[in-house]
Amino acid sequence: MDDRYRKHFLGGVDVGSPALRQALLYSLTDGILCSVMIALADTFSVAAAVRLHAPAMTIALLGSAPLLVGSVGQFFLPLILDKSKTRKHYVVASVRVQALFLALAGLTGWLPAPYSAWAFVAAFVLYGSSGNLYTGIWTSWIRDCVPACVRGRHFAWRNRFFSLTQLVCAISAGIISRKYSTQNAPWLFFTLIFLTGSLFRFGSAQCLKLQHDPAPESLPDRSQVFGFKPSKNFIWFCLSVALLQGTTALAGPFFNVWFLRDLKFNYLTFALATASMIVGTIAFLPLWGRLIDSIGTSRVLRMTGLMCAFVPVPYLFGSAPLLVWISNFYSGMSWGGFNVANFNYLLRTTEKEKSDHYIAFASAITATSMFLFSLLGGFLSSRLPTLFDYQLQTLFLISCAARIAVVLFFFRKFRQPQMRVESGTIELVNEPAGYKIGMEIIRQVFRPLRKL
Repeated sequence: MDDRYRKHFLGGVDVGSPALRQALLYSLTDGILCSVMIALADTFSVAAAVRLHAPAMTIALLGSAPLLVGSVGQFFLPLILDKSKTRKHYVVASVRVQALFLALAGLTGWLPAPYSAWAFVAAFVLYGSSGNLYTGIWTSWIRDCVPACVRGRHFAWRNRFFSLTQLVCAISAGIISRKYSTQNAPWLFFTLIFLTGSLFRFGSAQCLKLQHDPAPESLPDRSQVFGFKPSKNFIWFCLSVALLQGTTALAGPFFNVWFLRDLKFNYLTFALATASMIVGTIAFLPLWGRLIDSIGTSRVLRMTGLMCAFVPVPYLFGSAPLLVWISNFYSGMSWGGFNVANFNYLLRTTEKEKSDHYIAFASAITATSMFLFSLLGGFLSSRLPTLFDYQLQTLFLISCAARIAVVLFFFRKFRQPQMRVESGTIELVNEPAGYKIGMEIIRQVFRPLRKL
């Protein structure tokens, strides 16, 4: 039994074979290294843009353009895939390209102004887009590596490593940079941050290269694009989610701008704000799973959608660091629940064999909405009257009102029978390497680790 345990068990569950166990160990290492990159890049991307005095419109592009390019590209990806190549080939290549663009982003600040700001945004958009493009393929790969009967327990086990890694990195980076703010941080600091993230991502690519691919023949087919005919109910659902995410993106990128530029948070205070959001997401995931089981996905979607709509309210009436941390905790809790329910709804209402392509379609609709609304937010951010203490708070108010209108009008129109949580849904959507079908359907596509 001891010998079998060593060869077949991982994280307390039987994963089927020694080959799959080894593949999942490589995948675990890949995920940990990827979590480091995500923590560093996402924590300091807006801070770097503010340091370069980037215009409001470029900061809006920083959050929405990677999502748009990656998600739309993901939908049409089957048209250009070479069926003679494996999933591993495409995923490893995309990860290496992503690492290169992150390193490039760290070097752009040495260019003269104003070219440095635009060059940074362009490099970061390419970094995000290249990471998103092949997420659907990665998702099918990791699903084939984990037996369905143990998927929930396995992903829950490995997620503990990823969550802890992100928290440790965010807080450690904040402590190291505690003496810095946007007023005095040298660009060398950001160069080292992004180059470090890039090195960890290159290590991630090496782990993926060594990882076993049990079903290399299952690349998406062109027929998934040409034969795609979603129902009216599915389109309405996608539109509802897209509008909520879009009205969120109206103000989304400017919360970090407000923290850093207007409230003048140092990087430790800012990193703790990011960490509090991660903690809020993680702490309440089990509760949302139980509620989906007991009252159904549709009800949880409407409830958490309304909670997400009210996220900006605390920021209108206070700006103390403690209030920001508590508000971010609530934001992580709300968006975590919404995205778990949203992902489960997608899995249950689509054809099982084509679920990844339906998710790619939903992601593309959401990305387009977020892109357009974020551009509108960038245009309005410097043109609105000051109703509270800061001009950006007016934008937060408009975003809040728009979110409430979307939830009240659109979300009440779709109904679905009670659904149980798909095995491993809560854990799978929190996968760092599976960002746009998990944390990037969660974080960027339906972005929950987004604060907003």
